[in-house]
Parts: sequence; C-alpha cells; structure tokens
Amino acid sequence: MSMPKSDLVSIGEFAKKSGVTLRTLRYYDKISLLKPCSYNQYGHRLYSVEDFSKLQKILTLKFIGLSLEDISRIMNYDINHNDLKKSLEIQKEIMKEKIYHIKTVIKSIDEAVHMLDQNKKLNWNKFLNIINVINTDQKWIEQYENASNLKARIRIHELFSTNKQGWMDWFFQQLNLPAEISILELGCGNGELWAKNLYKIPAGWNITLTDFSAGMLEDAKKNLNLKRFKFKLVDVQDIPYDKNSFDVVIANHMLYHIADIDKALSEIHRVLKPNGYFYASTVGKNHMKEMRDIVKKFNSREITTDSWNLTENFQLENGLSKVSKWFENVTLKRYKDNLKVTYAGPLADYIFSMPGNTKNILDETGLQDLKDFLQSEIDKNGYIYITKDTGFFQGIK
Repeated sequence: MSMPKSDLVSIGEFAKKSGVTLRTLRYYDKISLLKPCSYNQYGHRLYSVEDFSKLQKILTLKFIGLSLEDISRIMNYDINHNDLKKSLEIQKEIMKEKIYHIKTVIKSIDEAVHMLDQNKKLNWNKFLNIINVINTDQKWIEQYENASNLKARIRIHELFSTNKQGWMDWFFQQLNLPAEISILELGCGNGELWAKNLYKIPAGWNITLTDFSAGMLEDAKKNLNLKRFKFKLVDVQDIPYDKNSFDVVIANHMLYHIADIDKALSEIHRVLKPNGYFYASTVGKNHMKEMRDIVKKFNSREITTDSWNLTENFQLENGLSKVSKWFENVTLKRYKDNLKVTYAGPLADYIFSMPGNTKNILDETGLQDLKDFLQSEIDKNGYIYITKDTGFFQGIK
C-alpha cells in the first residue's frame, strides 16, 4: 500500500534533516542504493520516514569501511532488512569491532611515539607492527554477514530441533564438575552456554570467558552478570595466562575456526592444571548433510557454499587423534538430535545466510523461488528431515 503524499518529504527536506547532500542522494538513487519511495506531480523525488532508517544503515556501513557495492548487496538481500531492531543490533556489534580495532591501532602508534621519545632511534619493526595492526580484521563485509548469519542459524535449531532439551543445556549437564573449580571458556561467543544455565552454576565456580571477537565479548558481558564472570579478549593460539592456571578448559564449537589447531591445543594443555579436564565440542561430517541435497536439487547452477568445508579441520571423525596428542583418556560423546522443518521461511533464510555465492545467485525473486521449492518439499511428507551430528571430546591432562 502506498504512503499518503502528506507523509512524504521532498529531497531537499530529506537532505536537510539527514545532513546528506542533494548530490549524494541523487547518486544513491542513480545506483539504486536508496531510491525515493515516490514522486510528486512534477516528478520530484519524495522520501518516507522509513527511508531515514535505510539511510542510517547505509551511512553506518559506509563508516565501518564497506564499499558502496557491498552496501548495495546488503541493502538488497539482507534477510534482516525488514527487522529494524535486529538490523540495528547487528550494526552495533560491528561498530564495537571497529572501535576495538581503532583502539588497537592507536596503542601501536603510541608505542612507536614512546619509542621515539625514549630512544630517539627508529625501530622500523614498530612501524611494521602498525601496518600489520591496520591490516588486521578489515573484512567488515564478512563481519556483518557473520553477525547476521549467526542469528539465522540459531533460529532454525530453536524452531525445529526434535530434542527439546537443547544443546547448551545438555552440554552443561555433561560437565558434571566439582563445586569449587576454575573454568576457562575459549570462544565464548555471546555467552549463551552460561546464560542458558545461569541458575545452575555453583557459587564456587570461578569462570573466565574469552573470545577473539571484541564484539562477541561485549555481547557476553551484556547477557551475563558482570560480577559473576571475568572477561578477556584472547587468541586461543596465544593464551595470556600462566601455566597450570585452570581446572577446566572448554572450547565449544570453535576449534574448527582456528588456523593452527595443534598450536591451540598446546596452549590449552599449558594453561590446564595437572589432572584438569578439557572439553571440545564440534560436529560430524554428516551434520546437516541433507542441506547439500536440497541446494543441489533446487539449483542446477550449483549454489556453492563454504559451509560444507568450514568444520573439516576438527570434526567428530578426526578430532579424537588431534586431542589425544595432548590429552589422556580422551572420550567422545554424541548429542542425539535432528531437525524436522515444517515451514519454509527459516530454512530458506539459513541457506541464504551461508557463506558462498548464494547472495550472488539469489535475488529477491530467487529467494522467493527457494521458499516455494522448500514448501513444496515440506508438503510431500509434512516436513524436511535434516540430520544433526553434534558431540564433544573430553580429555585429561
């Protein structure tokens, strides 16, 4: 339904209120980044209140460092586009990453300035360090998509998992630890493991939560009681704690993201106390295997997605030997679950969120075609069955 003309503003008023030049708005219209929602009788551009939120999103993503081409792709295909709150939350998460990155660059520059003040002699390695820090973590398009994808992927499991206990509740239950203990979680994400089990945590547990992402760590702080937990930004390949510091180390669905898993395991072994426990969860090679068949059957052009390969470095099938190199008495326990998808929307969002070429192949019409195809598959049996294969390794130092 079209908006009444009385609720619309001219391009001049829109530019004045938003602080953006007329030239910029005309250019955004030309490249179809932000088109006016209507025109008056003289053919002049008109904008709605909703267009202010679209412009805000464009300017935020531009500030983060995305190109207009990347922003255009997000504006056209972002599955969260119509959910303003979710869109703003994702933008905030990426902005926190940006802030941390800027602070790190400033710290490196300060170190170089201090070196000049103290020694009055140039150490070019300091300048190389500044360059390296500046070049670190600049893939903001991936950061944005990852934040968006996480929510799409969590949602499908919440809606359609047949095991209603839930992974986080089950995994926490398997820990079965003493009442007095020190715990380090690596790659805590938004702290969901602890948020889901907050009232089951013994008072004597001393818990340190870490993540490589500053944004994720901030989300964990927001989701949890700050007085109950310690938080620290940590690279698992270089853990900043002393030898024999923790009774338990947990790596929940994160080791397959690490470039050097053996280095990470050596660091975990170092900070774990003698007779301490290590828990490392991951998925099996058949996890969500039906998704490949669905994608292949739907699209003859072979939608490609990196998701099939993301976990290959550390799966239930090959993780035992890797963990056993560093820890004793390693055992594997699987979580019994699967998905029965009964309506198409969340599954289409999941497929669309996968890293790969889905966003290049599927425009708005293509996404709707995917939803229609999935619904037709659901109608045949009442649901689409998808295998889940998840579990964890437990080892002792």
